Amino acid sequence: MKKGLILFAALLIITGAASVHAQGLLGYGLPGVPMFGGGGPGAYGPYARPFFTPPTFYVGWMESYKHATFGYDDTDFGTLLGIKHRYPLSGLWLGLEEKINVGENCEIILDGWVLVPSNRRGTEQEVNTFAIGTIGGQFASIQGGRSWNARPDWWYIDALGACGCSKTFMVLAGFRYEHFSVQLNDPQDPVFVAITGDDRADLTVNSYQPLVGVQYRLGGGSGGSINVRMMGFPYVPADVKFYQTATGGTTRVESNGNFKDSYFFEIFAQAERNIFGDANIGAFFRWNLLHGRARLNSELVPGGLFNNEDRATLDRNTLTFGGSFSLNFVTPY
Repeated sequence: MKKGLILFAALLIITGAASVHAQGLLGYGLPGVPMFGGGGPGAYGPYARPFFTPPTFYVGWMESYKHATFGYDDTDFGTLLGIKHRYPLSGLWLGLEEKINVGENCEIILDGWVLVPSNRRGTEQEVNTFAIGTIGGQFASIQGGRSWNARPDWWYIDALGACGCSKTFMVLAGFRYEHFSVQLNDPQDPVFVAITGDDRADLTVNSYQPLVGVQYRLGGGSGGSINVRMMGFPYVPADVKFYQTATGGTTRVESNGNFKDSYFFEIFAQAERNIFGDANIGAFFRWNLLHGRARLNSELVPGGLFNNEDRATLDRNTLTFGGSFSLNFVTPY
C-alpha cells in the first residue's frame, strides 16, 4: 500500500503543478482552448472545453461481491495436492482523475487509485496425502484447513484515449498497470494441518492490462451529467508469485508463473452535478471482475525439489460505491 500511496501523492502533486503552471505561465495555452475552467471565446464556441479539466477526487468503499479465491494445485511434490484460499476484499478506495481535451470529441484520461484495506479473516482448504503412500492404487488423502488474517495491497494507474463522433459516445483504448497482492498471516483454527505462529502465505499479481471499451456521457454543464464506461480485455498479461509455508513452517513452497487463460471486465458509472463555478460533486459505482489461470514453476525450500506442473486460479469480483468532487484550482486573480 505504501507504493500506492506514494503514487497517489505524486499524481496529486503533478496535477497541482500543472494547474499552477497553466495559470501562471501558459495562460490560455492552445489557441482558442482555455487551459482550465469553464471556457471562454475560442475555436469551439463561446464556452470551449478547457484543455485540462479540473481534477476529480474519488473516495469509495469496496466489498467483495463474492469472496476472492485463489486455488493452487501441486502435482509433483507428493505431500500437498491442493490448496484453496477464500478471503473477502474490502476497504477504502482513493482515486484521482485528470482529463486532457485534445480535440472537440477526443480526450486523454489519466487516473490513479489506491486501496486502504480493511483486514478480514479468510479460510484455507487443503488436501494432503497420507505419509503411508497409497491404498488400492490411489493416493490416500485427508482434507483439512485453517483460517488466516488477510491483508490486501491493491493499486493501479490508467492511461486511456477516448474519441468519438460526438461527446456523447466515445470509443476507449488504453493501458492499466495494476499491483494486487494479499498477505496471509496469523493462522488459526487448524483442522488436520500443523501450524506455527510464523506461518504465512503471500500472493502477488502484477498485471499489464490492455484496455478497450466504450464511454457514454449524458448531459453536462450546470445541469449535471452521467458518465458510464465499460472496458476490459480477453487476456491479462501478468506475473504471478505465490509463497506458502508448509508442514508446520519447516518448509516453504515458492511458485512463479504467468496467466495463460484470463480476462478482465469493468463498469464505471458516475453522476455529477455542478454546485458553483467549476466545482462539482457526484457519486460513482464500479464493478471490477478478474479471472486468471496460471501455470507455475515451483520449488520446495529447503530441499531444492522443483517442478513446473503446478496450476493456479485467481478469481476476484468486487463492488465499490462512493462520492466524487472536482474543483478548479485556478484562482480568478
